Amino acid sequence: MKIDKEKLQLAIAKKCYTINDLAEKAEISRNSINAYMSGRKNPKPMTVGKIARVLEVKVEDIVKTENN
Repeated sequence: MKIDKEKLQLAIAKKCYTINDLAEKAEISRNSINAYMSGRKNPKPMTVGKIARVLEVKVEDIVKTENN
């Protein structure tokens, strides 16, 4: 699974969160979130679920699909 950087940034903005807020609430390191956003690292499905839950979006709303 790959995180779509733009979609994730949009979801973060809608919640008025910072990367630090997201990291703290999802219990994921800030470095990991940055690595997912840059494409250096792919998150496990459970991690994507944590991020989506904190941002109150569907997993599909923050991951890359075949069309993008």
